[in-house]
Amino acid sequence: MDSHLVQRILFLNPWLRDEVTPSQFVALHIPENYVQRSLAQSRLEEPMLGKPKVRLLIGPRQAGKSTLAWRMFQKSGRHPLFLLCEDMLIRSWCKEAVPFLRDLKELVPGPVPLFFEEAQHLPEAGLFLKGLVDLGYAEEILVTGSSSFHLMARTRESLAGRSIRHRLLPFSLEETAAPSKTLPPALVMDKRRGQLARHLTFGGYPEVWFSSAPEAVLWELIEAFILRDASDMFQVRYPDAFRRLLKLLAFDVGNLLNMSNLAQDCGVNRKTVQNYLDILEETHIVRRILPFKEGKRSEVTRNPKCYFVDNGIRNVLLGQVSEPDILERPDTGALVENWLLSELLKNLPIRWSVQYWRSTSKAEVDFVLSDGHQVIAVEVKAGRMSRPAVSRSARSFLDAYEPSVLFVVNLTLDTTVMVQDRPVRFVPLESAIPAILEHGKIMTSSNF
Repeated sequence: MDSHLVQRILFLNPWLRDEVTPSQFVALHIPENYVQRSLAQSRLEEPMLGKPKVRLLIGPRQAGKSTLAWRMFQKSGRHPLFLLCEDMLIRSWCKEAVPFLRDLKELVPGPVPLFFEEAQHLPEAGLFLKGLVDLGYAEEILVTGSSSFHLMARTRESLAGRSIRHRLLPFSLEETAAPSKTLPPALVMDKRRGQLARHLTFGGYPEVWFSSAPEAVLWELIEAFILRDASDMFQVRYPDAFRRLLKLLAFDVGNLLNMSNLAQDCGVNRKTVQNYLDILEETHIVRRILPFKEGKRSEVTRNPKCYFVDNGIRNVLLGQVSEPDILERPDTGALVENWLLSELLKNLPIRWSVQYWRSTSKAEVDFVLSDGHQVIAVEVKAGRMSRPAVSRSARSFLDAYEPSVLFVVNLTLDTTVMVQDRPVRFVPLESAIPAILEHGKIMTSSNF
C-alpha cells in the first residue's frame, strides 16, 4: 500500500494504532447536544436477508447523516473503519473492490464494519460498492451521501437488490420538541409552540438550529452546498439561471409548476429548467408532489407542485427571516403549507405517498396521503378558526373518495365533526403531525 494512503487512513482511524480506544473513537464524533432522530430503529437494524447489503443513508448535506451513523455504531457497540470519500487519496483507493479488499487485510486484523462518508464523490460508487457485496464482504457496509443519483446511477451498474436505503432530512419538530419527562404537559406544549416558530422561520438543519446567527448559516448552506454542488457535481452551465430558478420556486411554493413561464423568466429552455429541477430534487432541496388521480376525467393529472424540503432555505431566499411576526407575513399560507409538507416528508415512512388533489373546476385539497390501504386528506388553513367550516373543495373530495379522515390544519381550533359520514378533524398546527401519525397508526422511534 502507498505510505501516504496508510498515513491518511491512520489519521482518520486513530484506534488502529491505539491512540484512542474504539469506543472513544466513536464517541468523539457524537456532539454533546445530540438530538435523537426518529428514523425508525426497526429499519436501521432490520436483518439482512440473503447476501449482505449496503446500507445507504441518503439526505441533504449537513442534515446529520454522519452523526446518526456514529450514533448507530455507538448503540451497537461496534466501531468502523472510517473512510472520508471527499479525500483524494481515499477516493483513489476506492475504485476497484478486489485490490481494496486485499489492502484491507493488511490494515486490520479481522473484518470490521466499513463506513464510507460522502460516497457520492467516488467516481464509480455504484460499481465499487456492488463489487464489495458480490465478493462476499461479510461485515456491515454503511454509506452516507447527499445525492442518490451519484451513488446509484453514475455508472451503469446499480445497487438494486444489494442495498437498503434510508432517508434522513433536517430536524423535524417531533425531534427537537420531544416530550420531556420532567416538564408538565402545559409547559411541554408551550415549548413546542416556541420551537414551531423557529422551525417555520429557520427550518431544521442541525447547524442552523443550534446557531446564534441562523440566517448567516443558511446563506452559507446555499452558497457552499447548493450552488457549489450544483456547479461541481452536476456541471450546471448557467449558475445565474439556477439561482434565479431557486428564488422563483421560493415565491411560487404550492402552485402548479408552469415550465414555460419558468423557462422564460430564467432565460433558458424548458429542458434546462427540467434538468435543474431534477438536480434540486436529487439533492433534497425541493420536492415535487404529483396529483392524486383515480382515472376521473375532471381531475388535473399531470402538473406537479413544488415545495422546499426546509423552510429556512426558502425564507432566506426570499429575504424574510423575522421570527417574532412569522405568522403575520403576507405569505403565511405558503409558509405554513410548505412547513407541513416538509414535516410530512420527515415523519412518514417511505411507503406513504404525499400528493395533492385538484379538479379541472379548481376544487383542491392540499395534501392526500396514502399507503395503498387508506387515504388521508389534509387541508391547510393558515388563519385562526373559532368554529368548524369545511370548504366546498374538501366536500367534493370527501364525496368522491371517502378518505378515512380529513384533517383541517389551522392555528387555533381543536375539534372533530362528522361531514358526509366522514370524520373531519380540526387540529392546531403544532399538533398536526402527531395527530396524523396517530390516525394512520404510523409508528416512529426516537432511539437514535
